[in-house]
Parts: sequence; C-alpha cells; structure tokens
Amino acid sequence: MISSSVAGIIFANAHDETIARLTQKRSIASIPFGGRYRLIDFGLSNLVNAGVSNIGIITKEKYRSLMDHIGSGMHWDLDRKSGGIRILPPFNVSRVRLYQNHVEALYGAMDFMVRCNAKHIVVYDARTVANIDIGAVIKTHIDNDADITVACRKGLEITNIDNTMTLDINKEGKVVLTGFPATIAADDYRSMGIYVFNREKLIDIVKNSYETGGDTINDDIISANIGSLKVMAYTFDGYSAIMDCPKAYRRANFDLLKADVRKDLFNSDRPIYTKTRDDMPTRYGTHSNVTNSLVAEGCIVEGTVKNSVLFRGVKVAKGAVVENSILMQSVSVGEGAVLDNVISDKNADIGEGMVVKGTEEKAFLIEKGQKI
Repeated sequence: MISSSVAGIIFANAHDETIARLTQKRSIASIPFGGRYRLIDFGLSNLVNAGVSNIGIITKEKYRSLMDHIGSGMHWDLDRKSGGIRILPPFNVSRVRLYQNHVEALYGAMDFMVRCNAKHIVVYDARTVANIDIGAVIKTHIDNDADITVACRKGLEITNIDNTMTLDINKEGKVVLTGFPATIAADDYRSMGIYVFNREKLIDIVKNSYETGGDTINDDIISANIGSLKVMAYTFDGYSAIMDCPKAYRRANFDLLKADVRKDLFNSDRPIYTKTRDDMPTRYGTHSNVTNSLVAEGCIVEGTVKNSVLFRGVKVAKGAVVENSILMQSVSVGEGAVLDNVISDKNADIGEGMVVKGTEEKAFLIEKGQKI
C-alpha cells in the first residue's frame, strides 16, 4: 500500500472525440462497459487498490453523468475528510481557457498539484481498461529514482495510432528513445496512458510546456524531455485495452466473453469497484436461449441472445434475436426484432419486428433514448 506521498489525476474528457457517438452527452470516463461498470472505474480502482486516496478528476464538459456515478466516492472508499476524490472542472482565469489538450488540462489543475503535497503523482487516462498493480509501478519509479515512469505493454492493440507512443527500453528498464510510428509492429512497447511523475518535476514541465504551446503528454512532456530527465518503463503483461474508437470499444466488451480475460481483469486480489445498484436477478423466460453472453442483473430475457453483452435492466422480448451486440442499461427489444452487430446506448427502444444490422468492422450505433 502507498502512503499519502502519492496523489492521482485522471483525465475524464481526453479523447472524447474518438468515440463521439457515445460521448455526446457524457465524458469518455463515464461510458458504460462490461455490463455494469464505467470506464473510470478501472482507473479509480487501480489507484485505490494501491492505497492512493487523494485523487483529482480533470473534467471539461458533459460531466453530470460522471458526477452522478462517482457521488461522494464511497464505493471506492474515497468519502474522506482528508484527501478523497475531487472533481477538477476548468478554472477560467486570464491565462487559462477551456482546455484543448493534455498540457492545458494539467495546467488548469495546477492548484491541485501544488496543494496535494504528494511526492509523486500518478496520471491516468480514463480510456485505459486494465487491472494493473499501480503500487508496483510506483515502486519501480521510486526504486529507480526516476523523474517519469511510463506503464507500457508489448504489442498493445491500438486501433487509432495517432499520437501512440512507442518506447525503446534498455536492459535497465530506462526509456532511451520514443517514437510515433505510422504503422504498428507486434513487438512494439506502447504507452498505456498511465504515468508516474515526480510532482515537482511535473509542475515545472507543465508550466514550461504550457508557455511554449505544448499539446500532449506523450509528445510534449515525455518525448520532449527524454534527454534531460530520467524516464523509466514499467512493462505490464496482463490484459489491457485502449478505448480509442467504436471498434476498440466493441472488441474490449466482447473480450469479456473469454474466461481468461475475465479472470485477469476482475481478479479478487485487486477488485474493480463500481457504483452499486440493488436489483433483482435476471429473469429468463421458458423459451429463452442464451449462449456465450454476459448478462447483468435486472434483465428480462425471453428471446435469443448470442455472443452479446447485456447491461442492467435490458429487456429482450419473446421471439427477438440479439447477436454480436452490446445493449446498455434499460434497452428494450420488441417481439420478433433482430439485432446483429449493434451497439445501443441506454434507454433505447427497438420496436417489434425491427431488423437492425451492422458489421464486425462497423457496428450499428443506436443513440441514447432513441426509438427505432
């Protein structure tokens, strides 16, 4: 466990544009995932499991859903008098506008970084899904007296490779070179969007980068300082996924249908916490047929469900067929409807006999509350 010498920062809105259809009314951090979770649950849980209890969440816009999900932070044991969880909305003064990138976001959170009095700060991108031992990352950082430590994974699957940083690592684990290749190689070590910084160094770097018009963490904070700072790598070999497009979101949800992925991501040693909801068990009709699917509590299934993920409160009527699809909370599928390769946001209503089909490469997206 980590003492109060470590604080955490999570980006809630960074990369909203990469899954624009699912972030029209929410941040990427609050996108539902895996039947009952939100993407931010992984960052919060990983930090809390390492004993980090002073966490700031940098928001920009559309964060009502996020605030409703987090509440006081009690589901992550963060409802505290000292430390706890803080929402960090844009703080507009003469030198700070509504942020457009990582550097501006961190500059807007400068007050949190100065006041937290931690020696180290973990910076976490909410679009990263992994169950990673943050304590081990911090230990690597401290043992090597590093200025920056980057969590990375060999062959990490990236769909949108814009600004995806690869790392050349020597035998001591030091990052000697970074790159931004236009193609993906299976043996690349790629940043997971999880970093540990020496707090004072981070403050100085952010100030300097902001003054010079810096943009991203990977390019303008790490790569730009690779020659003057000690940058170490922490190599992770567990399951991880980056939500950088609808295809990646679909793939990661379907990965949960594999027993080994579920075992790795939801292991009992480092639980993934979320906002609890008391609901009845799922009810299956006498003619229902469910195979290779993840079905959350509170659902009513009377039709056929194959290779799909159903969130809480989904209803699949008699004669309906749902295949290769992701249906978020309280979606209703009418009698005789057919869904194949569909991603449906919350509270959508698919009428009787409707046929909605996408493809594996491009799922059909149904918007929140939409009626078809």
